[in-house]
Amino acid sequence: MSSPKSWFTRPAMPAVQHDVAEAIEYLTPDLQATLAGLHDTPPAVATAVVQLLPFGSRAALGELGLAMACGTDSDAGRRSITLTPFAYQVMAELSARAVADPGGVDEWTRQAQLAAARRDGSN
Repeated sequence: MSSPKSWFTRPAMPAVQHDVAEAIEYLTPDLQATLAGLHDTPPAVATAVVQLLPFGSRAALGELGLAMACGTDSDAGRRSITLTPFAYQVMAELSARAVADPGGVDEWTRQAQLAAARRDGSN
């Protein structure tokens, strides 16, 4: 991450859904760290982990074209998700960034913790 920014104001939604760099810029630090850790895991494991993410995180992944809901609209409350091929490209890039700058992952986590503390009103 080149410059710190507030995660309360996200950048505009990427115009091109399949631009890996823009998709990564839109993700919060905790989602970046999660997706980086899912690189090279079996697809069933990656899908299960993403399925367990909070709704807002799953919604962001859906907006970016990284995840798609499965099932009928009548099952909206119980629909499972599947990861798209684009999600695996994003995971590979995030993993490569983590390997190139191991301290950067710690920074992603630190930024996520700071954002959570601000949201909760604690310091």
